[in-house]
Amino acid sequence: MSNHTQQRAERYGHQAGFTLMEVLITAIILSVGLLGLAGLQFNALRSNQSAAQSTLAVLRAIDGADRLRSNTAGVAAGHYDSLTGDPDGDPGCIGDEDGCESNRLAEYDYWAWSEQNTALPEGQGVICLDSSPNDGASKEENGCEGEGTNVFAVKIWWDDDRNPDTALRRHTMSLIP
Repeated sequence: MSNHTQQRAERYGHQAGFTLMEVLITAIILSVGLLGLAGLQFNALRSNQSAAQSTLAVLRAIDGADRLRSNTAGVAAGHYDSLTGDPDGDPGCIGDEDGCESNRLAEYDYWAWSEQNTALPEGQGVICLDSSPNDGASKEENGCEGEGTNVFAVKIWWDDDRNPDTALRRHTMSLIP
């Protein structure tokens, strides 16, 4: 062996590649990184689902407001002033030859609107007179003031995280039809 080759072998010792310890450390680092990416993916999916539910709640609130605006006679007569209980069912006036009277149309609107709110997890909502719409924790505890204002509130609650121990999420819309 030449002198130069012998000096090189002495300088580097018997190192010929990766040791088992280096391979294990690399595998651990790679595993931790992949677990972090999986956690990010999970959080992204959860956030996407929450955004989709928020969008649906906004659409449901717009639908409730449109129902108010389309039945001005019912609004003027006070049929929409406090739609907070459970609807009695389809009043059956849509498709009648004579059409719906404003009170029956208000009942139908609330029934149909409430049925569509069930697309949200634990979805529930109220339409009522309320000058401070950003209150209320649920359909039962809605915070509607009732008389004394001409501002309507469309309030929708749903279980965003599907955890019964946390408060329901709320979306509100105020309008004067």
